[in-house]
Amino acid sequence: MLGMRKLDDQRFDTIVQQAVSRLPWLCPEWTDHNAHDPGITLLELMAWYKEMLQYQMDKLTPSLERRLLALAGAEPLPAKAAVCALEDTMGQPRPRLSRLENQQGICFELAEPIGIRHMTLKRVMVGQPGQYTNADGLLSGNLELCPFAFGGQVGSELRLGFSGTPKEDIRLWFEVVPPTGVPRNPFAPGQPPPRDIAWAWQGTGQVQPLADATHALSSSGYITLPAGGIPDEDGLYWLCLRLARAGCEEQPRLSNISDCRYQAVQQQTRAKSHRFQVGAGMAEIILDDALAAQAELAIFLRTAQGWAQCSQYKAVFLPQKGRVIQVDAGQAAQDGQPNCMVVCLDPVHLQGLLFDTIGRPHEGLYLAAQGRQVLHLTLLCDTLGRDGAIRPALWRRVDDLYACGPRDHVFTYDAARETIHFGNGQYGAVPVPGKGSVLVAELVLSACGAGNVPAGAGLRFAADGEAIHNTAAAGGRDAESNLSARGRLLRIIQQTGKCLSAADYEAQACHTPGLRVAAAKALPGYDPAAPAGAHRPAQVAVVVLPDAGQPCPLPDSRFLAAVQRQLDHCRTVGIQVQAVPPRYVQFTITLHLRASARLDGAQVAQRLEAAGLSRTSIGAPVCRGDIAACIQHLPGVLEIRQLALHGSGNGIYMEASGNLQIPPDCIAVLERLDFTCDRV
Repeated sequence: MLGMRKLDDQRFDTIVQQAVSRLPWLCPEWTDHNAHDPGITLLELMAWYKEMLQYQMDKLTPSLERRLLALAGAEPLPAKAAVCALEDTMGQPRPRLSRLENQQGICFELAEPIGIRHMTLKRVMVGQPGQYTNADGLLSGNLELCPFAFGGQVGSELRLGFSGTPKEDIRLWFEVVPPTGVPRNPFAPGQPPPRDIAWAWQGTGQVQPLADATHALSSSGYITLPAGGIPDEDGLYWLCLRLARAGCEEQPRLSNISDCRYQAVQQQTRAKSHRFQVGAGMAEIILDDALAAQAELAIFLRTAQGWAQCSQYKAVFLPQKGRVIQVDAGQAAQDGQPNCMVVCLDPVHLQGLLFDTIGRPHEGLYLAAQGRQVLHLTLLCDTLGRDGAIRPALWRRVDDLYACGPRDHVFTYDAARETIHFGNGQYGAVPVPGKGSVLVAELVLSACGAGNVPAGAGLRFAADGEAIHNTAAAGGRDAESNLSARGRLLRIIQQTGKCLSAADYEAQACHTPGLRVAAAKALPGYDPAAPAGAHRPAQVAVVVLPDAGQPCPLPDSRFLAAVQRQLDHCRTVGIQVQAVPPRYVQFTITLHLRASARLDGAQVAQRLEAAGLSRTSIGAPVCRGDIAACIQHLPGVLEIRQLALHGSGNGIYMEASGNLQIPPDCIAVLERLDFTCDRV
């Protein structure tokens, strides 16, 4: 480790003393070194200045620390808004960005429009053909069940009945109960799901989901499918989900299915810009979000010289379409790039979105974010071009002006003081002075971490006051501090992306994306297909066990292939790695007890099962002492008169101590318990 140099290691008195001590040989004629001498006064002034420079040189500024953290791969995480789900059973159409508020002033906006539902989910059935059971409790969230384990495994069905007319795609929310045990690792892009589910409309045949965020019901999320089917005698369209391939992991367990769930983000949009590519002549632009319906508009066209504000336009609001804008784009540049920009400004906060400037270096503007954090911020400023003309230009937000040039259109934002700061002409450009020369083109505010409100927070639509139920908001976080990023960097440094030891192979196998790996054991030099005792120096076998929640689970080909891809990506060059399933070997326990209470073999077997001694870890021996200690904790046991272990198979042998040794890729499973008991 390199020691940190301390640059601020001198104080004022020390600097003056060292300087005065050099005067006799630097200037022998200077003999008066007292405080009244003007030379000593100048020397003390320079000493004070040197002390100040040393202090600044020894300090690490927050902006420099952020750049160093980013260089090391641990850039502080930005602020993030919380997200919740809304259960809209009324079905009233609402555009995107429709605002919701509660009594505490927490504001949410629809992340997607609420449209007219042409099909409504009415019934839920589970079972097998001819043996269906009603499961309508999933619609209200009052029921939990494994739909594909109700009437068996492969071949069991989940049937969803819809009323209405199949006119457009349907989107369903599936609430999946997280399984107990090992949590599932996040899925990688393009990774196949752990199981195969066949989707079919009754009467029209199979369909493929257009989007599946649940990865075949492995986690909660949305599934979008094309509508279809032929109605039955009750007028219902039935969508059938059949488990075609169960996989080797847990069976999905559902607690809710909904067709009226929509996402809302804890944010407040005060300004939003839209860019379009329009042709020459009269152009029609349609804005369908809630902000555009009532916003003050500022329209700009991009000509051959740059952006120019357009004052001649017509804007009307049509309930079925949104805000319709007609503008003459005859002067717009036709080069295949966006040439029209519409800025929508919240009329309630209009005064805080337009600023006057005086054009001085490091000029600051007060944004008035009211304690909220800024998620998105873009400015449209009057800018002096290279030809001497003043035109609007988009300015972007940066963390530090000292990395920018004199003509860069950038600014910084101080979240603590809620102020915008421009450059000084050397580091970042200076805006042109004028009245209304700075327009906020994009501004989104959020409470971030404080926006993680609980379920049923009393949200109401601001437009009409309609109350709506919300799920608990999650995911909101404040901007990460440098101190927290430094701690995260230390954790990153302690991790390795390559496998250098057996523990590294086991850790990488357990972190395989999209899987639930209950256990993994790396066996260097071991080849399960080789003869007993053979050693392969450049080969590593990794035995993996899925968390399936059932006895003696085995990984399937899809599970092993995913682990193999993970290990191939992390293995050392020259090492051959192989993901293999475990082998199960059975053993028998002969047990004779003397007890004061009545005991039977089922009680003893249950005790061993609860302690996990009937299924030990991969390659672990069956220890006679562990079993004896477990049995002695049973109530009424006075003496263990006989305890013997027996196993059969290749590589299994008994030690002199009575322990049962098994091969390193095997798991011992209790086959039979021969139990006798003498009651006293």
